[in-house]
Amino acid sequence: MSTISLSSVTLQTLKNYRVAATQTVAAYRLGSHRLVAGVNRALTTRVYPRTAQVAPQATERMDEVRDNVSDFVVKGIDLVADRTERVIEVGSATAAEQVKRVAAYAAGIENETVASGLDAAARLTMPGAKVALAVSGKIAEGAHALADAAGARTVRKAVRKAAAGAKRQAATAKRQVAPLERKARTAVKTAGRRATKVVKAVEAEAAKVPRRARAAKKSVVKAATS
Repeated sequence: MSTISLSSVTLQTLKNYRVAATQTVAAYRLGSHRLVAGVNRALTTRVYPRTAQVAPQATERMDEVRDNVSDFVVKGIDLVADRTERVIEVGSATAAEQVKRVAAYAAGIENETVASGLDAAARLTMPGAKVALAVSGKIAEGAHALADAAGARTVRKAVRKAAAGAKRQAATAKRQVAPLERKARTAVKTAGRRATKVVKAVEAEAAKVPRRARAAKKSVVKAATS
């Protein structure tokens, strides 16, 4: 039991550190984007209007260079952030899988002496693991605050708003389609009933054919013997 509890605490600690790392990367990405945007805004609103009065061609050229440099910097920021997020995800998943394997291995040990030793070691390790969990929780909270300060909260609100809008649109579309679906089902049922009637009529006519053939045969025989 102690070994399982220790693995649960360890997994939660790993999750907290993964969240903290991910939020830190988000803060880096958003903060860097804001910095680039701030520099561009300062140049276009404060610097270039003044330099354009003195050297308009040079100012236009500097603006073109600035656009290219800004695009290059933003792409580099996104590339670093994406790669870092993938490394965090892979590393976190690998560590969690190893913890689960160790816990499963410990749970499957049948030797009472070894199992008791592992249980005792888990109990001794548990206080330190709980401290690490608490620390990781604080770090995750700090990373969340850092990401929010960089603009992550605004992004999350926008995502939630877009998701809510999409959900409402889907619900509206479903309400609009529902009557058409009911009409379609009714039409299919009606067509099915009509098709059944036609099949029965055909079968009935087909059943009459042998009787008509026998009647015709009798008429021919009777005419021949008369």
